[in-house]
Amino acid sequence: MMDFVRKHRETIFIITITGFLAGIFVGFGSYFFIGKTTADNVIEVNGSGVPYRRYSSLLNQVEYAMRHNNESTSEEVMAKKKQEILQQLIQEELFWQEAQKYGIMVSDTELANDLANYPAFQRNGKFSHMLYYQILGEVLRSTPREFEESRKKQIAAFRLRELIAEAVRITEPQLEIEYAKANRGNMAGFAKDRETFLVELKKRQASMVFADWLRYLNQNLKVQIHLDEIEQKFKK
Repeated sequence: MMDFVRKHRETIFIITITGFLAGIFVGFGSYFFIGKTTADNVIEVNGSGVPYRRYSSLLNQVEYAMRHNNESTSEEVMAKKKQEILQQLIQEELFWQEAQKYGIMVSDTELANDLANYPAFQRNGKFSHMLYYQILGEVLRSTPREFEESRKKQIAAFRLRELIAEAVRITEPQLEIEYAKANRGNMAGFAKDRETFLVELKKRQASMVFADWLRYLNQNLKVQIHLDEIEQKFKK
Protein backbone atom coordinates (compact mmCIF):
# COMPACT_ATOMS: atom_id res chain seq x y z
CA MET A 1 0.00 0.00 0.00
CA MET A 2 2.78 2.48 0.85
CA ASP A 3 4.30 2.03 -2.62
CA PHE A 4 0.92 2.85 -4.10
CA VAL A 5 0.55 5.94 -1.88
CA ARG A 6 4.04 7.21 -2.73
CA LYS A 7 3.48 6.62 -6.45
CA HIS A 8 0.22 8.57 -6.51
CA ARG A 9 1.05 11.05 -3.77
CA GLU A 10 0.32 14.19 -5.79
CA THR A 11 -2.91 12.95 -7.38
CA ILE A 12 -4.23 11.72 -4.06
CA PHE A 13 -3.40 15.06 -2.47
CA ILE A 14 -5.48 16.78 -5.15
CA ILE A 15 -8.55 14.67 -4.46
CA THR A 16 -8.32 15.02 -0.69
CA ILE A 17 -8.01 18.80 -0.83
CA THR A 18 -10.68 19.15 -3.51
CA GLY A 19 -13.16 16.99 -1.64
CA PHE A 20 -12.69 18.69 1.70
CA LEU A 21 -12.75 22.26 0.43
CA ALA A 22 -15.73 21.69 -1.84
CA GLY A 23 -18.11 22.81 0.91
CA ILE A 24 -18.69 26.38 2.06
CA PHE A 25 -18.27 26.32 5.83
CA VAL A 26 -21.15 27.79 7.77
CA GLY A 27 -21.18 28.44 11.52
CA PHE A 28 -23.44 25.74 12.87
CA GLY A 29 -23.25 25.22 16.59
CA SER A 30 -25.82 26.96 18.78
CA TYR A 31 -28.42 24.26 18.24
CA PHE A 32 -26.20 21.18 18.59
CA PHE A 33 -27.51 18.59 21.02
CA ILE A 34 -26.76 14.99 21.78
CA GLY A 35 -29.46 12.40 21.38
CA LYS A 36 -29.64 8.64 21.44
CA THR A 37 -27.44 7.03 18.83
CA THR A 38 -29.38 5.67 15.88
CA ALA A 39 -27.48 2.80 14.22
CA ASP A 40 -24.09 4.19 13.18
CA ASN A 41 -25.16 7.69 12.18
CA VAL A 42 -22.57 10.24 13.26
CA ILE A 43 -25.12 13.04 12.86
CA GLU A 44 -28.78 13.45 12.01
CA VAL A 45 -29.99 16.51 10.13
CA ASN A 46 -33.73 17.10 10.26
CA GLY A 47 -34.17 13.40 10.92
CA SER A 48 -31.92 12.25 8.07
CA GLY A 49 -28.81 10.34 9.16
CA VAL A 50 -25.23 10.64 7.93
CA PRO A 51 -23.22 7.40 8.41
CA TYR A 52 -20.12 7.40 10.59
CA ARG A 53 -18.23 5.87 7.66
CA ARG A 54 -18.76 9.10 5.72
CA TYR A 55 -17.28 11.11 8.60
CA SER A 56 -14.40 8.65 8.97
CA SER A 57 -13.61 8.87 5.26
CA LEU A 58 -13.44 12.67 5.38
CA LEU A 59 -11.26 12.55 8.48
CA ASN A 60 -8.84 10.20 6.70
CA GLN A 61 -8.68 12.61 3.75
CA VAL A 62 -7.99 15.59 5.97
CA GLU A 63 -5.31 13.79 8.01
CA TYR A 64 -3.57 12.64 4.84
CA ALA A 65 -3.60 16.14 3.37
CA MET A 66 -2.24 17.62 6.59
CA ARG A 67 0.59 15.10 6.85
CA HIS A 68 1.37 15.64 3.17
CA ASN A 69 1.67 19.37 3.89
CA ASN A 70 3.70 18.79 7.09
CA GLU A 71 0.97 20.36 9.24
CA SER A 72 0.49 19.60 12.91
CA THR A 73 -1.89 16.75 13.71
CA SER A 74 -1.90 17.30 17.46
CA GLU A 75 -4.93 16.34 19.52
CA GLU A 76 -5.99 19.99 19.79
CA VAL A 77 -5.68 20.60 16.05
CA MET A 78 -7.54 17.42 15.14
CA ALA A 79 -10.35 18.24 17.58
CA LYS A 80 -10.91 21.45 15.62
CA LYS A 81 -10.74 19.58 12.32
CA LYS A 82 -13.34 17.11 13.55
CA GLN A 83 -15.73 19.97 14.30
CA GLU A 84 -15.12 21.40 10.83
CA ILE A 85 -15.90 18.03 9.27
CA LEU A 86 -19.12 17.79 11.25
CA GLN A 87 -20.04 21.28 10.03
CA GLN A 88 -19.33 20.24 6.46
CA LEU A 89 -21.48 17.12 6.77
CA ILE A 90 -24.36 19.06 8.32
CA GLN A 91 -24.18 21.60 5.54
CA GLU A 92 -23.88 18.93 2.88
CA GLU A 93 -26.97 17.09 4.12
CA LEU A 94 -28.98 20.28 4.65
CA PHE A 95 -28.18 21.57 1.16
CA TRP A 96 -29.06 18.16 -0.32
CA GLN A 97 -32.44 18.28 1.37
CA GLU A 98 -33.06 21.78 0.05
CA ALA A 99 -31.84 20.88 -3.44
CA GLN A 100 -34.39 18.08 -3.59
CA LYS A 101 -37.13 20.53 -2.58
CA TYR A 102 -36.16 22.70 -5.54
CA GLY A 103 -36.13 19.70 -7.86
CA ILE A 104 -32.35 19.78 -8.33
CA MET A 105 -31.15 16.29 -9.17
CA VAL A 106 -27.86 14.89 -10.46
CA SER A 107 -28.12 12.09 -13.00
CA ASP A 108 -25.79 9.10 -13.15
CA THR A 109 -24.49 10.37 -16.50
CA GLU A 110 -23.62 13.77 -15.00
CA LEU A 111 -21.90 12.07 -12.08
CA ALA A 112 -19.91 9.80 -14.42
CA ASN A 113 -18.70 12.84 -16.39
CA ASP A 114 -17.74 14.60 -13.18
CA LEU A 115 -15.68 11.65 -11.95
CA ALA A 116 -14.07 11.16 -15.35
CA ASN A 117 -12.70 14.73 -15.15
CA TYR A 118 -11.03 14.24 -11.76
CA PRO A 119 -7.26 14.39 -12.37
CA ALA A 120 -6.68 12.06 -9.42
CA PHE A 121 -8.62 9.29 -11.17
CA GLN A 122 -6.91 9.66 -14.53
CA ARG A 123 -4.03 7.73 -16.02
CA ASN A 124 -2.47 9.06 -19.23
CA GLY A 125 -5.27 11.59 -19.50
CA LYS A 126 -8.07 9.03 -19.28
CA PHE A 127 -10.29 7.83 -16.44
CA SER A 128 -8.92 4.66 -14.87
CA HIS A 129 -11.35 2.39 -13.05
CA MET A 130 -8.48 0.57 -11.38
CA LEU A 131 -6.94 3.80 -10.08
CA TYR A 132 -10.37 4.97 -8.95
CA TYR A 133 -11.00 1.87 -6.85
CA GLN A 134 -7.46 1.88 -5.46
CA ILE A 135 -7.62 5.48 -4.26
CA LEU A 136 -11.09 5.05 -2.76
CA GLY A 137 -10.28 1.81 -0.98
CA GLU A 138 -6.65 2.26 0.06
CA VAL A 139 -6.43 5.99 0.72
CA LEU A 140 -9.84 7.60 1.13
CA ARG A 141 -11.25 4.51 2.87
CA SER A 142 -14.55 5.00 1.09
CA THR A 143 -16.72 2.76 -1.04
CA PRO A 144 -17.66 3.89 -4.57
CA ARG A 145 -21.28 4.22 -3.48
CA GLU A 146 -20.40 6.46 -0.53
CA PHE A 147 -18.05 8.63 -2.54
CA GLU A 148 -20.46 8.99 -5.45
CA GLU A 149 -23.37 9.88 -3.19
CA SER A 150 -21.21 12.57 -1.64
CA ARG A 151 -20.24 13.95 -5.05
CA LYS A 152 -23.89 14.08 -6.08
CA LYS A 153 -24.66 16.12 -2.99
CA GLN A 154 -21.76 18.48 -3.63
CA ILE A 155 -22.81 19.05 -7.25
CA ALA A 156 -26.42 19.63 -6.20
CA ALA A 157 -25.29 22.12 -3.53
CA PHE A 158 -23.28 24.05 -6.12
CA ARG A 159 -26.31 24.22 -8.41
CA LEU A 160 -28.49 25.34 -5.52
CA ARG A 161 -26.15 28.22 -4.81
CA GLU A 162 -26.11 29.09 -8.52
CA LEU A 163 -29.91 29.12 -8.51
CA ILE A 164 -29.94 31.56 -5.62
CA ALA A 165 -27.32 33.76 -7.31
CA GLU A 166 -29.29 33.82 -10.57
CA ALA A 167 -32.32 35.14 -8.69
CA VAL A 168 -30.44 38.37 -7.88
CA ARG A 169 -31.54 41.21 -10.14
CA ILE A 170 -29.94 44.66 -10.20
CA THR A 171 -31.65 47.51 -12.04
CA GLU A 172 -29.71 50.25 -13.80
CA PRO A 173 -30.72 52.91 -11.23
CA GLN A 174 -29.56 50.58 -8.41
CA LEU A 175 -26.27 50.02 -10.20
CA GLU A 176 -25.66 53.73 -10.60
CA ILE A 177 -26.51 54.43 -6.95
CA GLU A 178 -24.15 51.72 -5.70
CA TYR A 179 -21.37 52.92 -8.00
CA ALA A 180 -21.84 56.47 -6.76
CA LYS A 181 -21.65 55.26 -3.13
CA ALA A 182 -18.46 53.34 -3.84
CA ASN A 183 -16.83 56.30 -5.57
CA ARG A 184 -18.02 59.15 -3.34
CA GLY A 185 -20.39 60.45 -5.97
CA ASN A 186 -17.83 60.48 -8.79
CA MET A 187 -19.47 58.94 -11.88
CA ALA A 188 -16.69 59.82 -14.33
CA GLY A 189 -15.53 56.22 -14.71
CA PHE A 190 -18.96 54.56 -14.67
CA ALA A 191 -19.13 53.71 -18.37
CA LYS A 192 -15.68 52.13 -18.31
CA ASP A 193 -16.17 50.29 -15.01
CA ARG A 194 -19.83 49.35 -15.48
CA GLU A 195 -19.51 45.65 -16.38
CA THR A 196 -16.79 44.85 -13.86
CA PHE A 197 -18.65 46.69 -11.10
CA LEU A 198 -21.90 44.94 -12.00
CA VAL A 199 -20.29 41.50 -11.68
CA GLU A 200 -18.80 42.33 -8.28
CA LEU A 201 -22.05 43.89 -7.06
CA LYS A 202 -24.00 40.79 -8.08
CA LYS A 203 -21.54 38.62 -6.15
CA ARG A 204 -21.98 40.73 -3.02
CA GLN A 205 -25.75 40.79 -3.35
CA ALA A 206 -25.85 37.03 -3.96
CA SER A 207 -23.74 36.44 -0.83
CA MET A 208 -26.15 38.55 1.20
CA VAL A 209 -29.19 36.69 -0.16
CA PHE A 210 -27.44 33.38 0.51
CA ALA A 211 -26.65 34.42 4.09
CA ASP A 212 -30.27 35.46 4.68
CA TRP A 213 -31.46 32.15 3.25
CA LEU A 214 -29.13 30.24 5.59
CA ARG A 215 -30.41 32.16 8.58
CA TYR A 216 -33.93 31.20 7.58
CA LEU A 217 -32.96 27.51 7.32
CA ASN A 218 -31.17 27.62 10.65
CA GLN A 219 -34.31 28.73 12.46
CA ASN A 220 -35.86 25.29 12.08
CA LEU A 221 -32.74 23.17 11.73
CA LYS A 222 -32.63 20.12 13.97
CA VAL A 223 -29.25 18.45 14.44
CA GLN A 224 -28.18 15.51 16.57
CA ILE A 225 -24.51 14.58 16.95
CA HIS A 226 -23.46 11.10 18.03
CA LEU A 227 -19.70 11.30 17.52
CA ASP A 228 -18.75 11.12 21.21
CA GLU A 229 -20.98 8.09 21.76
CA ILE A 230 -19.58 6.24 18.76
CA GLU A 231 -15.98 6.99 19.70
CA GLN A 232 -16.61 5.83 23.25
CA LYS A 233 -17.81 2.49 21.84
CA PHE A 234 -14.56 2.13 19.92
CA LYS A 235 -12.54 2.71 23.09
CA LYS A 236 -14.28 -0.09 24.97
